[in-house]
Formats: sequence, C-alpha cells, structure tokens
Amino acid sequence: MKLLITLDYELFFGRITGSPQRCLIDPVDELTRQLRRTGKEIKLCLFVDAGYLIRLQAEAIKFPQLGQQYKLIIRHLKALAAQGHEIQLHIHPHWEDSHFNGQDWEIDFSRYRLHEFSDTEIHRIVKDYTELLSKISGNGVFAYRAGGWCLQPFDKLSNALAENGVWLDSTVYYKGLSNEPTRWFDFTRAPAKAYWHFNNNPLFEDANGGFLEIPISSVRISPAFFWRLLFNKFIKNPSHQTYGDGSSMHWTKLQYFKMLTSYSYSVASVDGLKASLLPKACKQGLSRGTGDIFNLIGHPKALTPYSIKKLAEFISTHEVESVTYSSFRELRPR
Repeated sequence: MKLLITLDYELFFGRITGSPQRCLIDPVDELTRQLRRTGKEIKLCLFVDAGYLIRLQAEAIKFPQLGQQYKLIIRHLKALAAQGHEIQLHIHPHWEDSHFNGQDWEIDFSRYRLHEFSDTEIHRIVKDYTELLSKISGNGVFAYRAGGWCLQPFDKLSNALAENGVWLDSTVYYKGLSNEPTRWFDFTRAPAKAYWHFNNNPLFEDANGGFLEIPISSVRISPAFFWRLLFNKFIKNPSHQTYGDGSSMHWTKLQYFKMLTSYSYSVASVDGLKASLLPKACKQGLSRGTGDIFNLIGHPKALTPYSIKKLAEFISTHEVESVTYSSFRELRPR
C-alpha cells in the first residue's frame, strides 16, 4: 500500500489565527521526529498556504516582526525540502483581503473561495503563489489542493493552474459534501478509485483529460465518534490538546446536529481523535477499491500528541510504502 501523508501548512482561521511557531513549525518537527522512530523512511507532502506567506511579506514593511516570522517559515520549509519532503500549492485566497493590525490578523472572509475573484485575479494569484513555492522548494510545483475543499466549478480555475504547470489535484474525497454557503463543495459523484484523469470536472473520469486526481482517502463515521470527540474536548485531556495556539472556524448548529445524529463521510485524517480511525479508513478504502493508495490529510495546527502516536502506530503495524506526489509523475497527462 502506497502511503501519502499530506499536510495543509496553514494557520487557524477563527478568531485567533495562532503563531507560526506553534501552528506550523513545532508540530511538523515533532511529527517528523516521531516518524523517524518507526524505523521507516516517511516523507511528507506539505500543501503550503502561499497567500499567508505573501501577506507576511507585504505587511512586514510596516511590521518588522512579520518579516522575522516570514524568514522563520522559509528556513523551516527549505530544511524540510532538503530532507526530501515535498512542497505543493494550497490556496486560501482570503489572505488577499486580510490585514495585520499590529497585534492580530484581521481576517476578511468576504472572498473565501478563489472563484469569487476575477479571471485575471485568479491567474495572478496562481502565478504568484506557484512561483514563490517553487523558489522555496527548489523544484517546480505541480500539485494543488483547494482551500476549504472549494474546488468547484473547476473550469474557472483550470486554465490558471495548467498555465502555471499544475497538472495534479488532491482535493476530492469520496462522498464529500458541504452545504455551507461559504465552503460549499459536492464530491458525492466522484469515482471510488485510487486515481483518475479528468478535464474540466474532477468528478468525471476522462482518459484524455489534462489533470490527474489523487483523492484524499475517506472514512464513514458514526455519530458516536463525534460524541466521543465532544467528550474529549470537555475533559481537556492533555494528550488531545492541539499543538496549535489558535481557534478554528465555528461549525453551524445544523452541522453539529447532523454529525451527532447521523452517519457521515469525512477525510482520513491524522488530526486529533480522527487519527484513531486510520485502520478503519484503510479497511474501507480496500473494500471500495481505493486502498492501493492511502492518502491521508492533516493540519500541523490540529496535530496532538495522541494523533501523532496513532499515526506512528499505524505505520509500524502496516506494510506501507511512503510516497509523495512526485512518485506519480508517470501518470502525468500527455
């Protein structure tokens, strides 16, 4: 089984964004330390929120401390790239409208989806972001993950991505669905496959398509899991406390009700308590024909001592081959 461990390298987007040291650097460094202890050579794929880095650069003119944060992050990413970890493109375009007030980030979510920008702006954003990440990594960026899974409609993004050398997407997950207006997506018609080619719609396979989809693995979750999640938050068990020091965007009451009362599908994740579901997600993937690639998602900010331990246990007890997206270059559309 080929194992992809992909991390969305980003701050929190709630009332408190958190610090780069606690949300990015410390958890990734702890994760790599623990993975080395498994005795297996494990590589990470980092989907870096490039908009945040560009905003750090812009605001550093007025706030020198942001310039220091930028240098800290760049050193971290370059060190990880030198160790063989991979850097790819992640876009949360709300950074285009957000500002630092001297103490905190003032996040503007009025344009949370990349689709809410003009075609010219989308091309500029994709170009600037890919160029920055390629310069940091020393390699060309070719894989993309949409912020908040907001990938659709893909045809509004496809030209900008293709023109900047991006030919692989890893946003879709089996049965994924969100009806929230700000973060809407619907992957319920996606193939139950390990990968496929597509053209302007990532849910429909096209052997001659210009893009490759390697979906995030998914898992069917019972309401009991979310009750357990709430209980662990209530008792504040230290092993379940996130390394990140920010706050998440809040779920709506309807989202809470659905999760606590009915089965749902979620990404196979190394974040928090969800890491306990890795064996289940692996088994479900094998049963539906997607198990030859086990593509895990995570967020450094949401890692916990418990989740890192569970990931290490999974790797130690399963036959896995650690891969990155570069391992699939032979599948690049012609």
